[in-house]
Amino acid sequence: MKIIVSSRCVFKLHGYGGMERYAYYFSKHLDENGTDVTLITSTTRKQIPLDLKNLELKLIKPNVNESIRYVKPINYRLWLRNVSMWLKKRTDFDIVHAFGICPVEYLRLKNRKPVVIQPFGNEEFKSRENEYLFKRIYLDFFIRNIKIYSVQNADAIASEGEIQTKEIMQFFGVSKEKIFHLPDGVDLDEIEEYLKNAEITRKDYNLQDADIVLINVNRLEPNKGVPYLIEALKILNQELNVGLILVGTGSEEEKIKSQIKRLGLEEKVKHFKNIPDELMFQLYTLADISVTPTLYEGLPLVILEAMACGKPIVASNVSEVPQAVKDGVNGFLVPPKNPRAIVDKILEIYDKNLFVKMGVASKKIVKNYDWSKIAKMAIRKYEELVR
Repeated sequence: MKIIVSSRCVFKLHGYGGMERYAYYFSKHLDENGTDVTLITSTTRKQIPLDLKNLELKLIKPNVNESIRYVKPINYRLWLRNVSMWLKKRTDFDIVHAFGICPVEYLRLKNRKPVVIQPFGNEEFKSRENEYLFKRIYLDFFIRNIKIYSVQNADAIASEGEIQTKEIMQFFGVSKEKIFHLPDGVDLDEIEEYLKNAEITRKDYNLQDADIVLINVNRLEPNKGVPYLIEALKILNQELNVGLILVGTGSEEEKIKSQIKRLGLEEKVKHFKNIPDELMFQLYTLADISVTPTLYEGLPLVILEAMACGKPIVASNVSEVPQAVKDGVNGFLVPPKNPRAIVDKILEIYDKNLFVKMGVASKKIVKNYDWSKIAKMAIRKYEELVR
């Protein structure tokens, strides 16, 4: 079976976000499970080799992800049109699996091949009340309307779980029968290799005296809720010596740095950005608890990665998070935007010494999210659509 995977951004080439990583690892494991995969993405100035073996990589202009802010949606539409033109010339494939928005001109063809769309986080539908008029009109024209068209006209829609399924039905007006379950995943063998070769210590980062070390890996964007974690860190340090490993970059970076400085936490926070996976997973070995204070999204990949590293999880009780974080088993769920709740659950893990027990539970639960299993779920759906 020949699969075309379409994503404007891909891990290593364009960034470290959830969609980038999903597209990369999903394509890799489709290939390793016997399908013939072509991964289509946008051009980039970076020259980074991808470890994708037999998989074909097709870069199509323009460069979407390195565009300036208000040009990016325009370039995204141009990229979608060019991908559609490329697909029209090809007949040697069976399925198109598109991340974000499907190439809409291809969807309009009468004799096209089956199309699966994975709409992903849908943040652009969750924050309309915070948009001024020009931004709302701008996003409607360049993003939201074509995403609605893509989802409504695809042959199948991939969802990370029941909560996201309800959101997709609400945002896009599609029936539940059109949606199938395809969760996020992790490469357990790769992560285990990184952890096995870990050489760094807490002393390397002046964390050797900490009672608790927290870790947060996220893009520093408004919906990730990192300022609430920084507030929780301030409260925790009134009782204990607590450090935070913060991994990520984004539009909120300077705001978060100012908050850290204002609260006098510069010595407590070790900030890393744009680091290789090998170092990122080794940093997990220094941490006691992974904290994800997200306000909304699907199932955050970073939670699964922390679980694969054997960490207890404290995370917001939103979207698909409860799918992986079992409250009181491998971590705790807390209300979003609630620093005090984050503090209380971290202290509960510390006071009851639940680190090992919850870490073991995390590693057991995350086995259900191995990328190879996710790829096989997708292949079964592809076979059904082709029949």
